[in-house]
Amino acid sequence: MIFRRQPALRGAGQPRPEESLADLFHENTKLRRATIMAADGPDEYGVRELEAMARAYKRYRLHPQLPLPRVPAGAIGPPLAEVIAARRSKRNFASRQLELAEVSAIMQWSYGVTGEMGIAGGGVQRFRAVPSAGALYPAEIYLGVRAVRGLEAGIYHYEVPENSLALLSRGNPADRLHKVCCGQEYARQAAMVVLISAVIERTKRKYGDRGYRYVLLDIGHLGQNLYLACTALGLAIMTTCGFFDDEAADFLGIDGCDEAVFYVAFIGGNADCELPRHPQLPG
Repeated sequence: MIFRRQPALRGAGQPRPEESLADLFHENTKLRRATIMAADGPDEYGVRELEAMARAYKRYRLHPQLPLPRVPAGAIGPPLAEVIAARRSKRNFASRQLELAEVSAIMQWSYGVTGEMGIAGGGVQRFRAVPSAGALYPAEIYLGVRAVRGLEAGIYHYEVPENSLALLSRGNPADRLHKVCCGQEYARQAAMVVLISAVIERTKRKYGDRGYRYVLLDIGHLGQNLYLACTALGLAIMTTCGFFDDEAADFLGIDGCDEAVFYVAFIGGNADCELPRHPQLPG
């Protein structure tokens, strides 16, 4: 069902002054039967929806591009059940550099393309490693790279269709990320910091205000995949919402409104259990 809705008011008059913003958000993003009954449009995907699904990603075409090595499906070692059982937040980062193949594996199995099919009009719908409301994939991944072998220190954007990184700016970002992330030392210790933003309108244009909930769910799916990919590779990862929102947006050169940062992950070698690189990963 394609539906667009206006913000709902409380059933019993205006919101009480003592209500929090969280209460107002919850109330105004509820799905009600009247909303669906009043929805315009047929119960099928139109051209606009199909185009949005086929182009659910940003691309920095004019920036230097670094292709990532493709990681074979069987290269990430332990069985899924073992990976899930071993998943933990790890805060003790090793001093070693990450390998480029490890970065590629994390990107591919967290948010990369896993298949595709043709759609009406000659477009291509790409399947991704996570579910997404309406297949709109509002999340975007940026990397603050400090110590990755074969990768210049700097800020990168993950280019989904090509499985590549676009270099946005050069230089070690650790000190600035330390300030952005409320002084957390992990920003200086991790080999790279992943910043997950969302292009909110990508989802809201279809689902209205309730789409904001879907954006949060989408980012949650992506966050779990980051954890599982890092765990399978024997890496340390921890995530946080402890960052200054506007400073994080400035760091990435986004506006903080139409596209905003929602989640941050610190990733590096696991100092508690330092394992060699998986032998099947490309060198």
